[in-house]
Amino acid sequence: KMKNISKGKVLTLEEVIPIKDHQTVSKKLIDLSDLHILLMGLDQNTDISPEFYSEERLYFVLNGELRFNNEKLLNNELILFEKNKIFGIEASKKSIFLEIAINLEEDEMKNIDKGKKIKLTNCLDYVEGAIANIDLVSKDEFKVFLMAFDAGEGLKPHKAQGDALVLALEGKAKLLVGDKEIEIESGEQIVFPANVIHNVTAITKFKMLLVLVVDK
Repeated sequence: KMKNISKGKVLTLEEVIPIKDHQTVSKKLIDLSDLHILLMGLDQNTDISPEFYSEERLYFVLNGELRFNNEKLLNNELILFEKNKIFGIEASKKSIFLEIAINLEEDEMKNIDKGKKIKLTNCLDYVEGAIANIDLVSKDEFKVFLMAFDAGEGLKPHKAQGDALVLALEGKAKLLVGDKEIEIESGEQIVFPANVIHNVTAITKFKMLLVLVVDK
């Protein structure tokens, strides 16, 4: 389902989307009737005018400095706006971020307040000899959650029913994608293709955000 981004390959942001002088650039990663995910690049001192939207909007800043109304967000910070809430976006530095638009019920939003920024790396702690995870959004067909791996800890090889976007937030990990082993570190991302064996094993303490879109 994910498009406009290579699958099974570790990428830096600069490889996925450019930042053009004086421009706003958007790239569709998911474009469904009830869900869209955009990767967006804004040059410094550019903005998106305030508007109302008919669905919840989740924004995750990957790089730069953005202001959503009066709330300033930096790298690895996230904010959720409820439907029919007016807000605008301003970039004070060259910035790249994810926009996720989806209709959510109250019980599908986990551990996140509307209209308040959260620092993702502060949302869960490392546990010695263990893997910790916390849900942010949980629908049958769409999930967003955080994971923290102690050094040396990892998942057993498995498959997912949909494409899974992994955003490395902190540390370094070794990945298995099919029969290929690769490494990922903070600031990089990868898409695990649907129905392909994969796993994650932390080389150092490692935190990541995972966005899973389940094939119906």
